[in-house]
Amino acid sequence: MRICYIADASNIHTQRWVKYFADKGHEVHLISPTPFEGNNIGNVELYLLKRVRPQIRMISFLIDALSYIVQTRKLVRKIKPDILHAHYIFGNGLLAALSGFHPLILSAWGSDILVDPHRSPIHRYTVRFALKRADLVTTTSRYLDEYIWQEFNVSPNKIKRISWGLDPNVFRKGYLNEVRMLRKNLNINGDAFTVVSPRHMCEHYGLEFIIRSIPHVIEKYPNSCFIFLRGFAMSTSYENKLRTMAENLGVKEYTRFVSRRLEPEEMAIYYNMCKVLISIPRTDQFGLCIAEGATCGVIPIVGNLEVYREYLTDGENAFFVDRENPKDIAEKVIHCIEHPELKERFYGINRKTVEEKLDWNKNAPRMEELYLSYYR
Repeated sequence: MRICYIADASNIHTQRWVKYFADKGHEVHLISPTPFEGNNIGNVELYLLKRVRPQIRMISFLIDALSYIVQTRKLVRKIKPDILHAHYIFGNGLLAALSGFHPLILSAWGSDILVDPHRSPIHRYTVRFALKRADLVTTTSRYLDEYIWQEFNVSPNKIKRISWGLDPNVFRKGYLNEVRMLRKNLNINGDAFTVVSPRHMCEHYGLEFIIRSIPHVIEKYPNSCFIFLRGFAMSTSYENKLRTMAENLGVKEYTRFVSRRLEPEEMAIYYNMCKVLISIPRTDQFGLCIAEGATCGVIPIVGNLEVYREYLTDGENAFFVDRENPKDIAEKVIHCIEHPELKERFYGINRKTVEEKLDWNKNAPRMEELYLSYYR
């Protein structure tokens, strides 16, 4: 098959999808508004959309949008794919919808459905327009299925849930030597209780509430360390805000900020080093980082979101918290410190869930079957 994606080339999930299909022998093309960063993704033809960049900001946005539409239409006609698949409905999905090509598959990522449509009537209209033009919409959670159906009146027959999943061969317990080296590099003593925030450093993920929970934790257990990963956050302004907040609260020495993107193997080492993972976004689809950490043995502490209940149960294999309540977050961290036996019990449940429902090696072929159903 000749498959054309419209997606962010710098995103690890995009890279994983295009590489998978290229490695399977398909002809893969990728149209992206952002350049590729990271390791080689193999035999994939990349087309970078060019910006016009006039001086006035609003005019720049409008001209860039029109330019992207024209460029995308020309590229799709040139490529003549068998399948056109756009990841992230607001933006990339709109470009795909305006290309006029079918069969068109759109994949919802979470914020494109849960957040972007609420920014303005225009945002909502563009998402609704893209969904209407799509032949199929894929999601990764039952919650998102129901949300798209109810909020945008998309027929359930047009929605297909395919959980992307993770590679259990990468995200697993182990990496003992690498963990020792990482602790040394981060200047974290060997018996410190470590907590990781794996979500991108931007306001949506509520990292400031985690920072505010730290004084409550170290008051009782000072041998603790909180690690914040920048992830795919483009701006450093929020990270700087968090650093300043930590300093003002007097907890700077109990924090570590990792200001670069990490490869999956590096993430697995961080998870193995940590005891607890905290994920408290405003909205979510079911962040894969939660499953990645859980299958490495980390205890998930998550926000009280309905989407998490598909795989997590409060007190059974995770802890749910009020995201804007630092004391609640701290109390759950302290509970994990005081009950180390929970880690192994939670791990047993979460590892089984990943193996049965969130294994990339089992789920990725389902996307290929989906493509073939249109190709035939």
